[in-house]
Amino acid sequence: MIFFTESKNYFSEIKDLRKQISSYNETINTVKKVKSSIDKTLGEYNAISQENVDRINKIVPSGAESMKLVVQIDDMMRKNGLSLENIDSKDTVNDDSVSGAQEKDIKTPESISLSITAQGSYESFHSFIKSLEKSLRLVDIVSVKISPAGQYNNYEFSIEAVSYWRKAGGKT
Repeated sequence: MIFFTESKNYFSEIKDLRKQISSYNETINTVKKVKSSIDKTLGEYNAISQENVDRINKIVPSGAESMKLVVQIDDMMRKNGLSLENIDSKDTVNDDSVSGAQEKDIKTPESISLSITAQGSYESFHSFIKSLEKSLRLVDIVSVKISPAGQYNNYEFSIEAVSYWRKAGGKT
């Protein structure tokens, strides 16, 4: 006796399912690699000593801290024999860097423009600049104008500078 029945061709469905399983396995392997990379990076991040974190916060502090910066500059000037006459600070925003950072989700530092006027000898000014260079706080001198202040070896120094800070976040 012979029976004839109609059979479906399941081989093409099995082949498609095997391709799908292979694709899922590749995705799982990729996720495992990404997780491993994240764990490694997190381990390195957590291994940063508190001392180094404190140094980074002094270089580019989280928060504008303009008053603290003014006090630091005044203190450096007094220690080097300069008399601070005036200091103005203004937060500045660079539209190009902000829009680019938002597109790439990159944190860019904010900046504070400083206009400083001080009086003293050239040697005192030179000493102040050396102190500023050695300071952990990141300050870029944009321009310096020197003019006589009346007395011998007494000058007025007008300094334009920029300091940087970052928005709070991260390891502190």
